[in-house]
Amino acid sequence: MNTVNKKQNIAVVYGGYSSELEISVKSGKSVARWLRNAGRNVYEVMLCREGWWVVTDGQDGGTERWPVDRNDFSCIIGGKRVHFDTAFIIIHGDPGENGRLQAYFELTGIPFTGCGSLCAAISFDKYACKTYLRDSGVFLADDIMLRRGDSWDAGEIVSRLGLPVFVKPSDGGSSFGVTKVKSADGLEDAVRAAFHEGETLIIEKAVEGREIDCGVYSDSKGVHALPLIEIIPEAGHEFFDYEAKYMGASREICPAPVTEEERALIQDEAVRIFRRLGCSGLVRMDFILSRDGKPFLLEINPNPGMTEASLVPQMVRKAGMTMEDFLTAVIDGN
Repeated sequence: MNTVNKKQNIAVVYGGYSSELEISVKSGKSVARWLRNAGRNVYEVMLCREGWWVVTDGQDGGTERWPVDRNDFSCIIGGKRVHFDTAFIIIHGDPGENGRLQAYFELTGIPFTGCGSLCAAISFDKYACKTYLRDSGVFLADDIMLRRGDSWDAGEIVSRLGLPVFVKPSDGGSSFGVTKVKSADGLEDAVRAAFHEGETLIIEKAVEGREIDCGVYSDSKGVHALPLIEIIPEAGHEFFDYEAKYMGASREICPAPVTEEERALIQDEAVRIFRRLGCSGLVRMDFILSRDGKPFLLEINPNPGMTEASLVPQMVRKAGMTMEDFLTAVIDGN
């Protein structure tokens, strides 16, 4: 059997073990296409609970699957062993955003793009991230964390946080299991929905204001903030929920119609958080710009969506870059 180990064999790893699998596949295929357009030698790696495979086009117009050897993250394709020069992780949720896959690559010595395992684990878990940032001057909404099995009292929660509140899985994305609660009676169903997605949740005081999102990336020249996007959900959607994100039930304005001072404030804050957490590669940070002009951090996405319609590609295009050039800069700079 021949062995092939060419430089710049890039594994675009998508899929995952969470409710975000389908979205991750779409993001991964977009990234793979852009990197191929940039002249890179790309292999698509599907990672799911059923197994890990390199996915290639089949001769009959379908696809073929080649099992990945997890001992060294290589694959035998057509009798030749393929090794990967680097991995581009585009898994949303478990195990690609919570540090588990990053830890595997660190242990096996496979280079990868994006945050390291500790940074990803902290950034992805909403409560852990907020705890890490509490003494840093970052504006954070008051919250309560619950772990599955904890006892809780609706009256006590309302007394501490007021209403409305958001109930969300601490370690989930794409707004799965997120509920805006306006009365104490709604807390039980909201808690149940959040625990359907994970083992911990946070109940967070709702901050009134405008949702402004900012992409931040690192390359060989340093850390950069992308143009801001304002998210305005359509009537019937009080926040950027799943339908607003993926089914067109929102307006996304890029660049966000904010003042120059507000733009600089949010971008500078995003870059500061990026550096404080030790991020690398590409992340997206979601803020609420409160009515008194304070940028409250909502959450950090270590592997943000990367379909044609996703927020980061919109930011990249508004910055005057192609996705091919942008992804090349991110990969080569990490």
